[in-house]
Parts: sequence; C-alpha cells; structure tokens
Amino acid sequence: MKNLKTYSLCLLFGFLSCCVRSRVTPCPGIAASPTSPQLVQIYHLPPPVSFEILGEVEASGAPAASWGKVENYMKKKAATIGGDAIILIERREPYAGTYATPATGNAFINGNYIYYTYQPGTSVALHRKNLVGLVIKWKKEKNDEK
Repeated sequence: MKNLKTYSLCLLFGFLSCCVRSRVTPCPGIAASPTSPQLVQIYHLPPPVSFEILGEVEASGAPAASWGKVENYMKKKAATIGGDAIILIERREPYAGTYATPATGNAFINGNYIYYTYQPGTSVALHRKNLVGLVIKWKKEKNDEK
C-alpha cells in the first residue's frame, strides 16, 4: 500500500510538473533584431506610447506552473523576434482534470462486533494556465532619429 501511495505521488508530480510551452507567430514582412528577455515588459492595457505590432505570442503552463513562469516564457519568445513589450489580450484557465485524494477506512473489533469507519477523499479541480498576447516594438520618434 505504501508503494502505491509513492507511485501515485510520483505520477501526480509528473502530471502537475511546471511544464510551460510557448510559441510566437511573427507578422509577415516585419523584421527586427532580437532583444533581451529581461527588458521585455508586460502590459494588460495598450500603452499610451506609439508602437507597431510584430506578432503574437502564446504560452500555456501546467496547473502547478505559476503565472510568472508562463509570462517569462512569453518574454523569451517575444525577445527572439525583437519585441520590446507584450500586451496581454487573453487569459484562460482551461480545465485539466481532477485530483482526488484516496478515501481511508478502518475496521476494529469489539467483542463479537466489527465496526467500520470511513473518510471520503477530497477532490480538487486542476486548471492549466494559458496567456495570449501581442508582441510590440516602440516606434521611434522623428526627433530620436537625429
């Protein structure tokens, strides 16, 4: 029974591992030199500064992944196509499954009688993390070009 619990925990950790996948889709005909992922900023609303759209980036993470980790993967992909910032346009938490803890039961004998106790397990819904954003590059002002 103890080996079964250990196996179950290892299997659960495998399903809940902090796996994050991301992809970027650049707009055709727009080319920019790569930037540093540490300098890429994330916005929830369009910034008041003029910018051009370089493409779209999407990242999805396992239920155990943090939102920050998912955003960091987005920043890395956005930096590869020269993005200065990301404007988040969609945040989803699709259902990934349910984790149910096992039920427990005990039996004990008192005289000629057998008594049973039962405790049901609990269930927790698991949700993946999914973000979609636009990769943008700041437009240079005419005064900056001089």
